[in-house]
Amino acid sequence: MSSGIFVIAIIAVILLLVIVLAGIGFYIIVHKSNKEKETDEFSKIELSGKYSVALRPAAESLADKKPNMAELEEWLNFQDISEEQKKKYLKDWQASIDKTIKTINEGDINGVTAYRIEIGKKDGEICKFLHVDNFISRNQISNNAEILPPYCLGSDSAVVPKPPNTSGWKSVVPKDGSYEVPDWRQIV
Repeated sequence: MSSGIFVIAIIAVILLLVIVLAGIGFYIIVHKSNKEKETDEFSKIELSGKYSVALRPAAESLADKKPNMAELEEWLNFQDISEEQKKKYLKDWQASIDKTIKTINEGDINGVTAYRIEIGKKDGEICKFLHVDNFISRNQISNNAEILPPYCLGSDSAVVPKPPNTSGWKSVVPKDGSYEVPDWRQIV
């Protein structure tokens, strides 16, 4: 009988060991699944240089730094231009904002970390803060969206991703703590 009890004890230990190992396996599977979910959530965080930073969406950054449609319309009401011309300026402003947001959002998805401003013919005289070989980092955009076009009504500059491995380009830097962006209250 003692050998029967010994066999039952061994079977019980083996069953207990199988249950513990199954529990550990289940824990690892669940933990790995949660880790993958966390990774998916954090994949939206972009890298800027050596440090990871959560980047602000371009639409939010621009909304804080650029005038809204009501402000633009109010200012245009005091200008000596036709109603048709006012509508065109407002439409063009919104199209420029939308194009800028789309470019930055696509760049975020594709891991673009630097952009350049292609200075339009109309903006050439008012955009003295930009040199021809300019570039701006994604982090600069999050913190200083005023450096993005449009700069004023009628502005024709555009933001484009900076091609990788481009040398000779110069970062847009603030002067005395701010960028010399033209006042939007003008028409070019």
